[in-house]
Amino acid sequence: MLNHAELEPGQALFLGAGIAHAHLSGLGVEIMASSDNVLRCGLTSKHVDAAELLEIVHFTAFPVRAVTARWDAETGEHVYPAPVDDLRLPRFDLVRTDAPRALTADAPQIVLCVRGEATVTSEKRSLGLGPGRAVYAPAGDTLRLGGEGKVFRATAGLAHTTPY
Repeated sequence: MLNHAELEPGQALFLGAGIAHAHLSGLGVEIMASSDNVLRCGLTSKHVDAAELLEIVHFTAFPVRAVTARWDAETGEHVYPAPVDDLRLPRFDLVRTDAPRALTADAPQIVLCVRGEATVTSEKRSLGLGPGRAVYAPAGDTLRLGGEGKVFRATAGLAHTTPY
């Protein structure tokens, strides 16, 4: 009932609304646009609305199209392309000798460290992030990002699309 996809390190998938999915192993960073329509398919102990699930989910096969992040020299980000304009997930490969980079957005941001140590600084405070740790910043806040490792930044509500 689910398409099986094996991704190489650094690859991603875009899944639109109505596509059931499960993550079986490895590290996965999942980002979802603002929504109130999460439905469980029964793989957890949480409530399952089977009738609603059958009404909404598309149970048709489709080709799996893995994508790799593209380097954006202007922003210094590895950007995962998505065919929507309401979310964005760039990756930063931080090197300690690099100067901290400014992260600005007209939308809220979540910065997630998955490897190494990152430092996120705002006008009010500075936080150290290790693997699995994240920080939220409201729209309009400018953050400075430094350290060494791999960091993702999720933003939503942006008015641009990275070509898919």
